[in-house]
Amino acid sequence: MAEDIAATPGWVEERLDEIWSAAGIADTPQTASARNTYLGCLATCGTGADDPERCQDLCRQAFVEDLRSARVPAEAIAGLESRLEQLEAEITDNTSPGPSK
Repeated sequence: MAEDIAATPGWVEERLDEIWSAAGIADTPQTASARNTYLGCLATCGTGADDPERCQDLCRQAFVEDLRSARVPAEAIAGLESRLEQLEAEITDNTSPGPSK
């Protein structure tokens, strides 16, 4: 029997890859783990979170802390944060229910 696991849409991972590349963050086991944890956290925000935007904020804050722990330069993190906020806004826009018919 297959287990249902929350996942982000494929386009989210693609956009994160673009953001990651633009920020110039080295791909190490620690940064890759932080990135995967962030994606997993974002996926849970769409599964009944009372406030998805607040959930996304918490995911981003934890991600940034993980990157700091991995000794990613502060300049790279600063450039990454605003792009992550834009990505989260796109997620919200693409997953918000439309008007009822």
